Amino acid sequence: MPEMTLLEAAKLSTDEVDRSITKIIVENSPMLEYIPQKGINGPSFRYNLEAHLGSVAFRGVNAVYTPNNGVINPQTEHLVIIGGQVQIDNFIVDVQSNSIDAKTTYFAMKARAFGLFYSEQFIEGDTAVNPYGFDGIRKRIPTTSSQYINAATGGATLTLAMLDQLLDTVVGDNGSKILFMNKTMRRKVTELARAQTGTARIEYTQDSFNKQQTSYAGAVIRVVERMDDASTFLGFDEDDGSGNLDTTSIYCIRPGMEFIHGIMHGSMPTVKDFGEQQAGPYHMGRIEAYMGIVFRHPRSAARLAHINNA
Repeated sequence: MPEMTLLEAAKLSTDEVDRSITKIIVENSPMLEYIPQKGINGPSFRYNLEAHLGSVAFRGVNAVYTPNNGVINPQTEHLVIIGGQVQIDNFIVDVQSNSIDAKTTYFAMKARAFGLFYSEQFIEGDTAVNPYGFDGIRKRIPTTSSQYINAATGGATLTLAMLDQLLDTVVGDNGSKILFMNKTMRRKVTELARAQTGTARIEYTQDSFNKQQTSYAGAVIRVVERMDDASTFLGFDEDDGSGNLDTTSIYCIRPGMEFIHGIMHGSMPTVKDFGEQQAGPYHMGRIEAYMGIVFRHPRSAARLAHINNA
């Protein structure tokens, strides 16, 4: 698989079913919309993470340098299995086919669930909780990391200065960064930016599916939420540092093959329709992918934590 996003891979696919299901998955996961994927053949991917560049100094005549080298930490990321099965009763397929295309409907629902699940794991994945998954951004940015910004123990109201600090903590220009937050925080950002005299830092563009998206200071803002009940895993349910579950976080990432990218076997999730099963009066199908995520740069992501709903 060439290094490209899943949506780009879907556009090149000649399989109509795989292409359609992949587009639905990506439409429900802004992470997958922006993060390029690297195809690998084995079950894991090894890479080097630069921890320190070493030092450079001036030297006097007849003097010598103090030798030192940069620090490179070998890393390994493993593919994990993500997917789900659909089981549709023959009655639904045969009798209700006049009102719905049962297989198309249920496969599309499973694809949306796939995209939402990947998004949640990308942020909150923890192999200590589920050893079959991968570690997400939250796990990879501990509270002791320089990429972790504490708004205030006990929580604090969001300010543009906090958001600017979050953007500056991630390497690169703002146009290459993505901000993930809940819908309340997005409204707060636009409200703060509009109230600031003499500046216009909010822009509106379109995402890959021609839906309106907001940008702050050049960085795209993406809201992750379910389409059915508008719930989000980025809600105000995080410990504020004093034991109360009433704050949220905003995350910033820099997608790219030298920053944050995915790994997967194949070019897209596979879609299999097994048809009617002998074991029972139902049709069965499956959507599945072998995927993982790679953090190639120590400053490719940052977290702003302990933000109040105020």
